Amino acid sequence: MMDYLRLAIGIAPFGIYLLVMGLLALRRTPTLLTSGQDVLLVGFALCGFALIGPIELFFPTGAYANLGEWAWLLLMALYFLVVLFFALQRTPGWTVLGLSCEQLRNVLDQTLVDKSIEHSWLGNQLEVPSWSIRAIVESSRGFPNTSHLTACGKQPSLMGWYEFEKLLMESKSLSASGSMISRTTFVQATVCIVLGLVCLLIAGILIDQDMARLQGWISRLLGG
Repeated sequence: MMDYLRLAIGIAPFGIYLLVMGLLALRRTPTLLTSGQDVLLVGFALCGFALIGPIELFFPTGAYANLGEWAWLLLMALYFLVVLFFALQRTPGWTVLGLSCEQLRNVLDQTLVDKSIEHSWLGNQLEVPSWSIRAIVESSRGFPNTSHLTACGKQPSLMGWYEFEKLLMESKSLSASGSMISRTTFVQATVCIVLGLVCLLIAGILIDQDMARLQGWISRLLGG
């Protein structure tokens, strides 16, 4: 027999993730996501599957006997702490939605020139000596209006990347660089939005099929 509630828990966060990414792709203004934010978004998308998969598989029954339903919340908190740890360990970098590789390079160059910050280009590799930044501008595979700036080298400066991000967000070059949404991007974004809505609709129907069980779980959690 299908477990409606577990399936709904698995697909609901994934549907929200698809919906958010689709809406961001349709924005006229470019959206900058750090590598850590990328990890957090993916971690949220997969949290439902983690809950009904590995977390339930290795569920500590001893802790459940003492804590009751609160054990689930503690395990989810532990999951997000692990996701946060991996997000903080990621190599500095950005994902820019709404800009192609060439557009991102022009924006970065114009921003640094406007502030008279010394920098140099070697192909698609950018170097900013004052901030100890060395990074490569790359296009995203399958997404024409998405590009990446990824740190390269042995010891990237986190403070330098923070200053660079702050400068770029305050610059008018980024907001003014938005362009018309291409047909390919529109189709991809629409597919993401439709799939996200379908996932949320299915999750809502499944929860409705098992509403009594969900209400019972909430009641036990609140000590009712």
